[in-house]
Amino acid sequence: MEWEVPWRRTVVAVGLVLASAGTSCSVVDRPDATDWDTRADQALTDASSEVATSRLALDTAARERTWSSYAVVVLAQAEEAMATVEDDLARLQVPTGRSERAEEVLAVLESAASAVSDARASAVEGELDDDATLGALDEVAAELDRATDGG
Repeated sequence: MEWEVPWRRTVVAVGLVLASAGTSCSVVDRPDATDWDTRADQALTDASSEVATSRLALDTAARERTWSSYAVVVLAQAEEAMATVEDDLARLQVPTGRSERAEEVLAVLESAASAVSDARASAVEGELDDDATLGALDEVAAELDRATDGG
């Protein structure tokens, strides 16, 4: 009898672990075309916000209106947010007829994530007013605006 109780607890524990692991796995969401368009537009808007925040953080730190260390923290948070935005949209099953738009949107989001990451790296190096970094942020901001308007 003593063997049965621990054995049952083990079975129950393993069963619960497997059940929770199965529910925590990321399942691809399958939105309809309208829902996918809405989520893509929201991702582009979110990315635009992170790019603008990155540009502002570099600009204010370069003009010594905030500490450079604060700018680095803001840029690191923007970088994390960009990764989330990009990942969330990439997990969605692209509906029929939206493949070309999906490729375009994901490419722009990847460019935005790269520009924000480069901005953070520049800030870490103390290059707060690097023309190439600021130009890349401005360029990707324009790309995001065009993509938000439907391509």
